[in-house]
Amino acid sequence: MKKIFIAILPFVIYAKELPLIECNSNAIDIDKLKSERLISPYAQGSEFYFKVGDKITRVFIDEKPRISQISKDLLNLIQSSIPIIFSSKSLDENNSIKECVLYKQSFKRASVQLLTIDNKNNSTLYNFKVGDIEHLYLSSDIPITNIKKLSYNQDTQTLYEKEEPSSLYLGVNYKLGDIYTNYPIDEFYNDLSLKAMIKVSDKPTESMGLGVGYHLTDGIEIFMAKVWTKYSNIETKGSGYTPTTTYGFSFDLNRVLEWLQSQKL
Repeated sequence: MKKIFIAILPFVIYAKELPLIECNSNAIDIDKLKSERLISPYAQGSEFYFKVGDKITRVFIDEKPRISQISKDLLNLIQSSIPIIFSSKSLDENNSIKECVLYKQSFKRASVQLLTIDNKNNSTLYNFKVGDIEHLYLSSDIPITNIKKLSYNQDTQTLYEKEEPSSLYLGVNYKLGDIYTNYPIDEFYNDLSLKAMIKVSDKPTESMGLGVGYHLTDGIEIFMAKVWTKYSNIETKGSGYTPTTTYGFSFDLNRVLEWLQSQKL
């Protein structure tokens, strides 16, 4: 494959050019890449045909290996760019219609950038993830008792804590569907997740729980859990765990890390 330097401000990608070929019945409309997720059936070596349309004259691709979300989360615990192309060419003029490209996956999991150039030199950049289906991830879980400490940011369309939560849990989650996929309402069951929780404190075993969650939007879930909190009786010198049912919101793992840093635990 031909290689070319492509400047994507403020980055530079050493990209490969994909030849335009005839489409087959398995071709994926390139606009579907806007969902930013491709699940590969065979990991390394999986092949994808993208239908780019008859106005596209050149296609470039840059593929970088990535780690799973759970690995990224665990490691955390311990671009409105303008493409500029320096050259262009026209489609081969023959009887066959070449409006597809073939992408062969090189890594088990990858982050991919794909750039298309049309016959008027207009360019479109696509960013997507490719790899096998993923279920595991970490989260920060806040019981509903702290709901008054939450506020909604209209600019970023996210919930955030106005104050440090008095009770915060680290959640280990297993989503029934793929963690990078947004499912339609008729596949709501894929947005369900199973959850194990442990309190973020210097004595985390003082409060632990098990529950179920439901994905609402990127980075936000609701959950219901049974939580066991340790108690001690000074008079009888006895101790044990009190079970309670709690509801709340789950957020991206960064919320836990920010809180941990502020508390310097």
